[in-house]
Amino acid sequence: MADYDKNPSPYLQQAFSDNPYRLLEWTVFLEELGQVQGRKVLDLACGDGRLTRVLAHGGAANVLGLDVSNEMLDRAKAQNEAGQPDAFPDIVDYKQVSASDTGFALADPADIVTAMYLFHYANSVEELTAMGRFIGRNLKPGGRFVTYTISPDYDFTDAPDDMERRIGFRYDIVNPPEFALVIKDFAVPIWQWSRQNHEDALRAGGLTDINWHPLKLPADRQDLASDWSWYLDNASCIVMTARKAD
Repeated sequence: MADYDKNPSPYLQQAFSDNPYRLLEWTVFLEELGQVQGRKVLDLACGDGRLTRVLAHGGAANVLGLDVSNEMLDRAKAQNEAGQPDAFPDIVDYKQVSASDTGFALADPADIVTAMYLFHYANSVEELTAMGRFIGRNLKPGGRFVTYTISPDYDFTDAPDDMERRIGFRYDIVNPPEFALVIKDFAVPIWQWSRQNHEDALRAGGLTDINWHPLKLPADRQDLASDWSWYLDNASCIVMTARKAD
């Protein structure tokens, strides 16, 4: 899948950097995720298992990470081998499955479905809808869905010229709604869908109580507010939550 198989190093370096963007990426997502202890969790677009390991650390009873990239899954599996410092071989498993697959269904649906960076990989409304149905098919009634995704409100034309220097990545305008996420010589196509597109896709999967949650800094890091106001005033990402109808 794009550069995730061919050239993942720039992405991984950025994802595990100590840039304060990490605080924006995780704060609201984890607040909305809440407790996972004892829950069965399905983590979509899991990549190298960054979120999957957080879920295991949080006490999830079982975590299955799905992704389409062989390279990223190989990295996730290597870190989950017995003896590795951050391994949970009895709790965590990984499979190569697309989140728009129309046939995949867990025998026992998950209590929680998570996805950090998923919906913007849908290259059509039809694929976005397939993702919504995939989520609904694999989520228990009353179960929760939490995702971190490209904001439908983001103005790609209003990004500073030095965005990559400040935050570690930038976006190139291709042919809206198609854009490109760029990190050094790494590039991957992404699409920006409307709120209505997202909500229609989730409703097609039987999800309800759909809410959008703007990013924020943690309470103990408000010292960064002035330095990051440029981003928060036009944040490229947002957290969305939903619930599977009972």
